[in-house]
Amino acid sequence: MSMTVRRAIVLAVIVGLLIPSAIISFITLQGQRTALIEQLKKDHARLTEILVLGMQEPLWNLSADAGMPLLNSIMDDERVVRVLVTDPALGTFLQAERPERRRGQILIPPLRKTVVYQGSEIGVVTIEVDSGQLEAALRDDRNKFLLTVAGQLLVSLALILILMQLRVLEPLRRLMTDSRKLAQRELEQPFLWERKDEFGALGRSLETTRQSLQTLFTELESKNQALEADIMVRKQVENQLRISEERYRRLVESTKVIPWEAQSGSWRFSYVGPQAESLLGYPLSMWYQEGFLTSYLHPDDRHFAYQIFGETSPEQSDREFECRLLAADGHNVWVSLVASVLTDKSGEKYLQGYLIDIGARKKVEEQLVHYREHLEELVEARTAALASANNELQAFSYSVSHDLRAPLRTVDGFGQALLEDYGDKLDDQGRDYVQRMRRATQRMGELIDTLLNLARLARSEMHLEMLSLSLLVQSILEELQANEPNRKVELRIAPEVYVHADGKLLRSALYNLLSNAWKFTSKATNPEIEFGVKDTDGRRIYFVRDNGVGFDMSLAGKLFGAFQRLHTVQEFEGIGVGLATAQRIIHRHRGEIWAEAEPSKGATFFFTLQANPKASSEDAIAAPVESA
Repeated sequence: MSMTVRRAIVLAVIVGLLIPSAIISFITLQGQRTALIEQLKKDHARLTEILVLGMQEPLWNLSADAGMPLLNSIMDDERVVRVLVTDPALGTFLQAERPERRRGQILIPPLRKTVVYQGSEIGVVTIEVDSGQLEAALRDDRNKFLLTVAGQLLVSLALILILMQLRVLEPLRRLMTDSRKLAQRELEQPFLWERKDEFGALGRSLETTRQSLQTLFTELESKNQALEADIMVRKQVENQLRISEERYRRLVESTKVIPWEAQSGSWRFSYVGPQAESLLGYPLSMWYQEGFLTSYLHPDDRHFAYQIFGETSPEQSDREFECRLLAADGHNVWVSLVASVLTDKSGEKYLQGYLIDIGARKKVEEQLVHYREHLEELVEARTAALASANNELQAFSYSVSHDLRAPLRTVDGFGQALLEDYGDKLDDQGRDYVQRMRRATQRMGELIDTLLNLARLARSEMHLEMLSLSLLVQSILEELQANEPNRKVELRIAPEVYVHADGKLLRSALYNLLSNAWKFTSKATNPEIEFGVKDTDGRRIYFVRDNGVGFDMSLAGKLFGAFQRLHTVQEFEGIGVGLATAQRIIHRHRGEIWAEAEPSKGATFFFTLQANPKASSEDAIAAPVESA
């Protein structure tokens, strides 16, 4: 348990003063309590005797009025709670009670005494007292005593703390400061102690220690200065050597460039970097053998090496060529060989250069050559495949348009004839079945038309032009407003928004987005539809926002699927292809489309456009395959 000296002394003083005070207080208060209880019992007995004597005449004469003054005088005592005078024949003779005086916790039993007059028992008196006043007096005495003890404790503690600060803590603080100076080698300033007590003696001992340490450090510093100078020079030399060694090691071992040296006119290496082992798979010792190059250089590339190793004229000092070396596993490794002719201090010439593995580059070059040779064939095959897909898609569209429509028209026609010719012979349920059958065939026809429209959308050729999206949106909203003139919708359209796109396709996409916003705000209290644009991270993003029913973002994956619906037909009509159509059109313009929404708080559809004239013809070919 760690505790400062101040806290330990304060705790000892408090405990030393509190324990005796608590014992004395307990004994004193207990004595006072006992004395007051005895006094209360005596007063209780005295009042009972007075009442017995005073009630003799009234009881004998059966005159209650004569006893009332005495009864009231006894009740004037705040300690009396209840007085009862009874007659053996009549029962209750006199009675008075003050229940509100019952506040005490000390139980004083009621006193009962018999009234005797001329040798006859003529009645009984009972007095009941409460200890409330007694306990209040005890509490006052206890509080006064506690205040006295607390004051004495505070005064004693203050005096002890003052003396402890002056005689103990301040010297200890000075000793700690001097000790810290010794630990930190602050030996210039002497420690001055004039006290005659133990702290003074300890301080003077610290001063003697300071003087000895100062002398010792002075001698050590003078001896170490020469050593430090020598060590500094040695460290500088070692540091330079280490830097040079690290630089050389990084240069030689940490790169894929293999350094080498050879004697002038010789085909034998005098130095090769350690990376050479991983290049060909031979041990480094084999590179230093005589005739290594003649054995492992490709025969078709030896004429390059002759120009370096066979001739060392100054005009050929810097040469570079690409050659093949035979690896240990038998395959050829392409390398770039760089060489320079240098002269040493003795005037003799030697070769120095690098070997660089260029196998990956050569492989890519071969692949590029092969790809260029077959590129035309790939383009023709791709074009034929796209043409075949277009033909298949057109045949499918024709089959849907003719082979599926005809049976549906037959079913619908016979249903109408059945209603017209035999409607009076069918009951209500039968006519309802026929109507449901016709509605199903008509909805099937709508789905077929939608599929055909999606197919035509993918096959149509794009005609890019400069368009005003603001005017396009305004015309679509005016058309929707004309279809429902009674609806009041707040419309906000960003002005002067221009894009380079296909006007017909883009109008279809915007119509689907805006008609959805118009439809899904039909139940809103104050419907709002907004078209706008913003720039984010260098992209121009367009959006259509409404405050309609919205949707749960966990269902966003179904938004752009054909015939996918997030609301029932009973809530909002439609067949669920509008957003799929809009997505196809945005994708044909090389853009993206996404949505953000919250149930009952509306939805926002964002899209981008990146169409360009050069891509339009490619899109017209590629889109049918994507649609199929």
